[in-house]
Amino acid sequence: MKFTKSEKTIYTTQNYDLFIFPDWNRDIAIPRVTKMVESIKKVGWLPQPALVNEKFEVIDGQSRIKALEYLKMPVEFIIMPGIGREECQNLNRFQKNWTTRDFIDSYISEGNENYIWLKEMLSRYKGLTANVVMAIARAKGEAWSVPNGSRDSITDGSLCLTNEEKNHVENVFFYLSRFSDTANFLGGRKDVFYSAVLFMSMIDGVDKERLCAVVNNARFDGMVSSGTVEGWLQQLEFFYNKKLRKDNKVDVVHRYRVAS
Repeated sequence: MKFTKSEKTIYTTQNYDLFIFPDWNRDIAIPRVTKMVESIKKVGWLPQPALVNEKFEVIDGQSRIKALEYLKMPVEFIIMPGIGREECQNLNRFQKNWTTRDFIDSYISEGNENYIWLKEMLSRYKGLTANVVMAIARAKGEAWSVPNGSRDSITDGSLCLTNEEKNHVENVFFYLSRFSDTANFLGGRKDVFYSAVLFMSMIDGVDKERLCAVVNNARFDGMVSSGTVEGWLQQLEFFYNKKLRKDNKVDVVHRYRVAS
């Protein structure tokens, strides 16, 4: 087997103040650091160098550095001049280390108004996810479901909504928030539940006020959590159509299958 020696130099230090934790990197999660400390104590430390730029801004390895500092152990690191926020975001996008919220906070640190607005929406309407925001913004007509790649459109920094789209999202969020007690009561994936409710509310002939009243009462009348949009729609359709005359009933599941 052929291999060559890397030209990169691994440095070691116990000067923990050397490292800078920039605002555009995700916040250091204390529980993650605690778990890392416990793991090192139990099974030892397998060296994994942190990655910094020439300013000693940490691109990768914040939790490792903090754990090693707590244990008063040396930190190994590699210096790569010229890298920064963009490389940090790309690294964590591919490794899936960052949550969607981490990416949102990172873009907020740059003053991106779209992400500031997004975080405000998520804070105001608890339980609704960033993916649902994007799905609502893109929803046109009946053919709607949570689109693939919603998370990517947020994590890659390309989130850009017009004022009209933002107003639309806010109005829909306000409506969906009226279902939050049911979502909390039944549990499960809330984004799937809200996706089903939103799809049904957009169908011609569906009375939004009736839908809201029926769903919030149905949680005490046998409605159970479902892991799929179609599973929720089957229940929503059943409870909505209950006691309605035949010509007022709506066929929601069929429309969803056609739209999907």
